[in-house]
Amino acid sequence: MSHKLSLIFCCCACFLGMTLSLWGQNAASTHGILGYLDPQTGAFHLLPQASQDEAPPATTTVTGKIVATFTITVNSTFASTTKIGCNINATVVDAVTGNIISEVAGGDVARGSGTTVTCTATIPYSWTLGSASTDKVSLNYTVQVPVTVTSGANLYPLRLSAQSLGSISVPATGTTTTETIAATI
Repeated sequence: MSHKLSLIFCCCACFLGMTLSLWGQNAASTHGILGYLDPQTGAFHLLPQASQDEAPPATTTVTGKIVATFTITVNSTFASTTKIGCNINATVVDAVTGNIISEVAGGDVARGSGTTVTCTATIPYSWTLGSASTDKVSLNYTVQVPVTVTSGANLYPLRLSAQSLGSISVPATGTTTTETIAATI
C-alpha cells in the first residue's frame, strides 16, 4: 500500500513540476519591444503601437417621432367588438458604433361594423448614432386580430399580416416622419 501511495505522490510531484513554468506566464503582459530585424541591413524596425486610450467615435443624438397611420380593410369575419392591432417597427444598425437599435410601437381599434378601420402607432425616439448621415432605418409593420390571445376560444379566428416598408434615411433631429399604410386583414 505504501508503494502505491509513494507512486501516486511521485506522479503528482512530476506533474506539478512540469506545470510550474506555465503558471509563471502572464498572457496579459507583453515583454520586449515589438518590431522586426531587417536581415539585409541588420537594422531593427519598430512596429506601430495601437493606442490603449483610443477615443470612442463621435456620436450624435437624433430625436423625433415616426407616426404610422394604418387604413385596414377588413375581409375576415370577426365580432364587431374584436380589437385589431397595428404595430410599426423601426430598426437602425449604426455603421460606426455597431449598435443595433430597434423600436416598436402599437395601437388598436375596435373592428366595428364597417369594412375599413383606421389605427395609429407612434414611435418617439432618441438614438445615439456615430454615422447618422449615412445610416438607414428599416421599417416593418404588423396588423393582427385578435390583439390579445389568451387561450381556447380567444385564439381563433386568428389573422396576422406583416410586411416590410423598406428603408429610409435617418430623419433630421426634431422631425416627425409619417408613414401611411394600407393593409388588409
